[in-house]
Amino acid sequence: MKRLLGFLIVVFLSDQAFAQALSPYYQLRAADRVKQVLKDFESAFGLLTNPYITDRDERDEASYRLRASLRADARFENDLVPGNQGTQTIGFQEYQRIAFAGYQKSGLSYHADWEQAEFKSVTDGFLVFLYGTKSLFGNYQGRRRLQLENVPCRAGVFLKMKGNEVIEAKIGFMDTDMREKSSQLLSLTDHRNPLVYITLPEAIDQLSAQILHALSQKDIQKLFIEEITFRELGISNDFSKQVTGTLKTSLARLSDRLEIGAGNPQTSDPLARLTGGYEQAGNYLKMTVKLSDSNGKPLGGTLMGEILLGNIPNAEVEPAGNLVREALLMREVAALTIPFDNELMETREVLRLEVSTDKGFGPQLYREGDMMTLKVRANKPCTVRMIYQDAAKNIVRLRNNDFKITADAVGSWIDIPEKFECAAPFGFEMLLAFATEGTFRPIEKTESQNGITFILDDLKKVLEATAVNAGDKRIAKCMIPVTTQARRSGF
Repeated sequence: MKRLLGFLIVVFLSDQAFAQALSPYYQLRAADRVKQVLKDFESAFGLLTNPYITDRDERDEASYRLRASLRADARFENDLVPGNQGTQTIGFQEYQRIAFAGYQKSGLSYHADWEQAEFKSVTDGFLVFLYGTKSLFGNYQGRRRLQLENVPCRAGVFLKMKGNEVIEAKIGFMDTDMREKSSQLLSLTDHRNPLVYITLPEAIDQLSAQILHALSQKDIQKLFIEEITFRELGISNDFSKQVTGTLKTSLARLSDRLEIGAGNPQTSDPLARLTGGYEQAGNYLKMTVKLSDSNGKPLGGTLMGEILLGNIPNAEVEPAGNLVREALLMREVAALTIPFDNELMETREVLRLEVSTDKGFGPQLYREGDMMTLKVRANKPCTVRMIYQDAAKNIVRLRNNDFKITADAVGSWIDIPEKFECAAPFGFEMLLAFATEGTFRPIEKTESQNGITFILDDLKKVLEATAVNAGDKRIAKCMIPVTTQARRSGF
């Protein structure tokens, strides 16, 4: 630690005149940005050290945010091994290795509250100390309990400035050394509306508290979470992955009784299903979620959270306009399909259809070169029709025809032989599956190419023909929105 502090002191002395460059107003704005970076780090690190959050894209997105928040030479106090608190600092790569290796079974709960800031001038900007408390919980190597609760700590974040505005903020170190703490500190919370300084992870913590309260009223301890997407359109992007992953991490940290992602959303297990969306409303980002049981019956009303858009730095909240238009059109077309009998849905006799990709249920993201596989199951003998529309508007009839799930296959997953490799053109795609105990009206216009059946008719007409099946209300429907993207560069 002495070596690091010695370096920082040299940096401090390099440009003392720069210390007066920020007014109290801009200091407060810069301190808010520092807090955002630290909370972003916390949520990303918490997700990556949670072995129960396995979605690859959520973990990839968290890895990007983690790296973006840190300097290459960042050092952390080695407090992950029980009894090591207050000893020495180590490079973050080693700190992360200890976290992943030592807590790969139990996971690691990490949380910090930041209350005060102090500015020191350095070349091209500032070193900002944030002071607060942190908590760490876990079972090291499955044998030794780590329990640090509300321990005073500090973080050092380096800011690069352009005039009064922060253009880069990177964490340089985190420790519990309070010897240089000044008495002239800037409060982050005094006399301020919480909405002004609240960060996205904190807004999601507030939403999580509402969710946990609603679940406790129904004595539900298992929760399946679908990806939370822009306006609930099913478009998957980095921000939807960030929101969904942060929500999972928050729920896991705030409740040690809740199983997240346990089971699947359409079984008789006592679990709840969470769906939701977000959208811009003036200067705010509004988040809404809904809970339902395994039969789709609502569990209470809509739960809401909000945050100022200015407190979400460097995030592309809205998907590309062409994806939004395609998703809205698909929603309109799909809404023309199957009538729903709500009374029937409350019984176990209703026909239920489940479809899963290799990535699971709900909205999915596939990148260039990824291979998608599909499987389906139903709770009763039925006829199944599966249709896939890609970004180029090609419509494929899976298994080349409608197919039956016989009595001996009820309740078992049936693999679909077609596999899809993600390739250009990229965009918004949709998997639609229907099941009936009767038969579907035939699809007339088809063409076979290389063993694959393409539907030549308009998707709307195909779905209308499917929907007017003999007046039978026991048609089950399942949709999985799929967003395809080019491979990340340098990943």
